[in-house]
Amino acid sequence: MALYTGKTVEEAIEAGLQDLHISRLKAHIRVISKEKKGFLGFGKKLAQVDIEGINEDTVYQADKEAIKGVPDDINRQNAPLVKPQGFVNLENQPEASDSDSSEIETVTTDEQDIPVDKANAEKTDSVEEAPQEVELKEDFSQEASDMQLADQEASDNQAQAENQVAPSEISDQKAEDDSFEAFIASEFPEDAISKDIEKATDEVADYVTKIIYEMDIEATIDKSHNRRQINLQIDTQEAGRVIGYHGKVLKSLQLLAQNFLHDRYSKNFSVTLNVHDYVEHRTETLIDFTQKVANRVLDSGDNYTMDPMSNSERKIVHKTIAGIEGVESYSEGNDPNRYVVVSLQA
Repeated sequence: MALYTGKTVEEAIEAGLQDLHISRLKAHIRVISKEKKGFLGFGKKLAQVDIEGINEDTVYQADKEAIKGVPDDINRQNAPLVKPQGFVNLENQPEASDSDSSEIETVTTDEQDIPVDKANAEKTDSVEEAPQEVELKEDFSQEASDMQLADQEASDNQAQAENQVAPSEISDQKAEDDSFEAFIASEFPEDAISKDIEKATDEVADYVTKIIYEMDIEATIDKSHNRRQINLQIDTQEAGRVIGYHGKVLKSLQLLAQNFLHDRYSKNFSVTLNVHDYVEHRTETLIDFTQKVANRVLDSGDNYTMDPMSNSERKIVHKTIAGIEGVESYSEGNDPNRYVVVSLQA
């Protein structure tokens, strides 16, 4: 792979494509770091990307990894991958009896596809051999209810404290609030913001649609927005390709959409992309995994370093850890390789 830089991510990509004399469709692009404008000339950094041409091995590996981390019901909607030597397509085989089904069944793991020759015993062993991702799921309903009760008590205490404030302080506070709201209304008219968000929603949806079209994927996008948040719901029969391995393709699409939005509109606007409720499924999986990591840290006493995550996923981890007694979490590194460390509470 070759490293290219530019004032923006798009400029770095264009420089790499011109140097390699290939089109965007024939290139595998990975964003190393986004550009930073700095302050008064200090801390300014160029965007960096890695680019290499796509060959048959790259396509096969990408397709193979695309189904990992994707819900089974979504994978079943997609056509099966073409496997090299020795792969048996079960769809073309005659129906097997219940006793034989365990001998021809395959189990997909994070490492490779292995045959299951026996019943549940070997399945249990394969799960125990993966210490970082145990498939056992625990119920968070009690924890969620405790957090809800704590929030309710905090809000009640705050309401009681507000009721004890002197009348003069209340009137002064109202005057300040009225003046601030008047300032916001005069400087940022509601009509202007509404028109901007509507125009931004249309343009960023068209931008994402073009990218997906260049990926040779048929898809439709349902768009919605509120005051400053844009939501794009992608509907496609090839959800695995849009989501990618552990959601990397979807995260890349969201990063491109966010940069497109910030380059043309207010940085207060934000955009989120979702495919077949993958974001919700990923959140549930991440909460379960964080709970298991916390238990492992409590048992062993050793710190646990998670894989790099997006800002939104790190927030989910921190919020989950905050509700578990005896452990704490903190982030290290720089985006897009910033990660979370879970340790015993000091």
